Amino acid sequence: MTSLPAPTDALAESQRLIATLEQLRAELPFADDILAQYRPTHDELASSHVKSEAAVAAWRAALARRWDCEVAGRRLYKQIIRQFAEHYGSASAPEVKLLSRGGAEAESSPAELLGDLRRLHAALAVGAEALSFAAKRLPELERVCANLESAITEANVCETSRRVAVLDIRMAREAYRRVRSETRRILIEHYGERVASEFGDFLK
Repeated sequence: MTSLPAPTDALAESQRLIATLEQLRAELPFADDILAQYRPTHDELASSHVKSEAAVAAWRAALARRWDCEVAGRRLYKQIIRQFAEHYGSASAPEVKLLSRGGAEAESSPAELLGDLRRLHAALAVGAEALSFAAKRLPELERVCANLESAITEANVCETSRRVAVLDIRMAREAYRRVRSETRRILIEHYGERVASEFGDFLK
């Protein structure tokens, strides 16, 4: 089974092979037939490569945005837990323990962090009259929760798109491999072992 180069190298290789076949059209009576198979495969390889790069870039940008939202969320979470502790006189107060996960939130997933922040919001809303800091923190929590939820959704959508794009490029490369193998077979029938000197490493 022939191996495939990296996607970018495969595109360059495919383009060079097409150019070589174009140059040999007068010598190869079946060159047009090969090119008719090769061009759509090359176009699909190029298209899937562009889509994959765009999907990966979007996914990375979404992860960066989600991370920024997580950092903001954890910072606000710690500030509010500290205010609850000051209000109730101790970080070990039962009211504080019900809200804090004892530091475990530092390793929480984005979804778990969002759940922690929502619990804080609910506690602030219920005790708004008794908590002097509630009026200021409630809008902040709402904004941070909305941003984090949006970032989580965006990252999940981009991850799905990235997976689809990776699958598409694998399928395009497999189609390219099949066409390349068939091209090699046809050219060896015509050139014999001279195919190596005529086409270099294209068809190995």
